[in-house]
Amino acid sequence: MAEQPALGAGDTGEWVTYLQQLLEYHQVGSGFQAGEYCAATEQAVAAVQQRHGLAATGSCDPGTWAALTGEPAGGEQSHRPPNDIAVSLQVEVAAPDEQYTIEQLDDLPANAGRTS
Repeated sequence: MAEQPALGAGDTGEWVTYLQQLLEYHQVGSGFQAGEYCAATEQAVAAVQQRHGLAATGSCDPGTWAALTGEPAGGEQSHRPPNDIAVSLQVEVAAPDEQYTIEQLDDLPANAGRTS
């Protein structure tokens, strides 16, 4: 996606409409004037900024875009693994050959059955 522009009060156009759609998707704000960076848009942007620990300026900057789109701000590399990589963390546990009752398990030493 192209780099998102900084937006603020008085701006108009497709980027503002896109911003408003993102705000609606995240259920932040309502009553937007389509394609116009109105007071409702400014308040919703400030709410997003506050939620994400950003300065609540009401103007949409790279950090705000990142918060709304989930993409890193300013061309930073994402630290998330790619979607096509599956990571499996398994602990191999050997089943004991013998069966124990709960009472017997309490009597076992802490290191019983461990193999190193």
